[in-house]
Amino acid sequence: MVWKRAAAMAELESGARLFKDPPRQIALFRHGAQVYAVDNRCPHEGYPLVEGSVSVAAGRRAEDGASADGQGADGQGAGCVLTCNWHNWKFQLADGKCLLGGDDVRSYPVELRDGDVWVDVSDPPPAEIEARVLKGLRIAYEEQDYGRIARELGRLHAHGLDPSVGLRGVLEWSHDRFEYGTTHAYAASADWLALAARAEGDWERQLVCLTEAVDHISHDALRHPPYPFAEPGEAFEPEAFARAIEDEDRAAAEGMLRRALDDGLHWSDLEPSFASAALAHFNDFGHSAIWVLKAGQWIERDPSAERWLLPPLTRSLCFTTREDLIPDFRDYAGSLARMPPLEGATRFDGPSAADGELADRLFGASVSRALDAVLTAASGATIHTLYDALMETSARHLAHFEMQYQADTHRPVNQNVGWLDFTHAVTFGNAVRHLCARFPALWPQGLLQMACFTGRNAAFLDRELDLGPWSVADPGAFWGDVHERLLDHGLRDPIFSAHLIKTSLAVEEEWPLASPSCRAALLTALARFLGSPIKQKHGRRLVKQAIALVGRDFA
Repeated sequence: MVWKRAAAMAELESGARLFKDPPRQIALFRHGAQVYAVDNRCPHEGYPLVEGSVSVAAGRRAEDGASADGQGADGQGAGCVLTCNWHNWKFQLADGKCLLGGDDVRSYPVELRDGDVWVDVSDPPPAEIEARVLKGLRIAYEEQDYGRIARELGRLHAHGLDPSVGLRGVLEWSHDRFEYGTTHAYAASADWLALAARAEGDWERQLVCLTEAVDHISHDALRHPPYPFAEPGEAFEPEAFARAIEDEDRAAAEGMLRRALDDGLHWSDLEPSFASAALAHFNDFGHSAIWVLKAGQWIERDPSAERWLLPPLTRSLCFTTREDLIPDFRDYAGSLARMPPLEGATRFDGPSAADGELADRLFGASVSRALDAVLTAASGATIHTLYDALMETSARHLAHFEMQYQADTHRPVNQNVGWLDFTHAVTFGNAVRHLCARFPALWPQGLLQMACFTGRNAAFLDRELDLGPWSVADPGAFWGDVHERLLDHGLRDPIFSAHLIKTSLAVEEEWPLASPSCRAALLTALARFLGSPIKQKHGRRLVKQAIALVGRDFA
């Protein structure tokens, strides 16, 4: 304990006094014979609590167990309440508990010695501080209170504790709250953590990234009950796991995964099976491959995360949409069967040689034409060249997106496209490169699914668009601007900021490995995407489509 004289009792006759013990500011309050001490800065926005009002809480009068001097029946002043007059937050002075508002305020032990007020300013043990902060963080997470999330994570850092403890807590609290498994929240969080790591030593930037991650997870889990996972089942066996996912046997797949973790298997043992399952079909508009990549990146950063990330990832693979089964992509399976053996390095360590002819053939080509173009080129091109041409095409398509499609309200449902749809081709390609570099047998699937993406987006292009205003002359300055935009994006719904960061980081990873023409296309595409408005709600369009669909039943 560290006791310090704070004031004489006589100095508290007016009821309140400020005691400074740098860097602390402690507000002292006298109510009858009782003296209380709490942090002077309101935990909400920092306004001085010494300017607040003290009262006995309604329902806590003497006849209800509180004495006339504001003490509770237990002698601890449970009914004495401090109100911050700026926003009406109320705190129980005895222990700092917030009664109306959000965060608790720290209280300090007080002793009266010979007419003087002494305050114990020692800090509690780190474990006690961590537990208190995590309790507040959980409340903030459960309410998706962005400001309080930032404050609680900031308190961990201010006390010299590891803020990643908070992220682990959020993973534990959220992992079973996603009915259909992994969402953009976990994938985007992996990217926010990567961006935070680049800002080492700059706590403000790091805190933005960590707060964004928790906010998105909170958004996706908000008001969801637990969706329990299957109990541990059969021993993990790759072929059986793949079969369970193919059969959409969620209980078997989840049980096998949980048994694997119980048996001591780790991501390095399981990743081949997850990567294979993600690329077994043209899955869910590329989400599955992205989810697997981002789960692995998070686990590489924090191995303890695998116990929380892998069960929902397994669930999502069972629920994923197999889009190669719909007419738009019916040529994929046949193309995969005809894919010739591929040659060339499977890991990229430098810029590729461009194949301008293939990139030109792919630009604006339908799905079937794009698949044919890749098959024709595959017998004479390296993996790197094929990939580069497909990535360049994905970027060119993103750069040429016809924005009118996101504004129109009269189009049919199969023309519901927007910026986010177009970004997926680039982020999926980034996932393909990572996964197939580690598991080269998956390159045929990865490349042909990239072709499906380019063909899907080809129908929604403004081919005559002048891209001059979006060309990037100084990549170094450009990336600085990109990071600043990410840290203050101003988008309320986290699904949109998720696409900003995942597209930006994917392009940042890809452009050093790209051919000059692909590099230019990637930077131009990202510049136009980040510099253009995103329509975040399509109410009129959805209502029109609902009327059209329902009306068919009564025509």
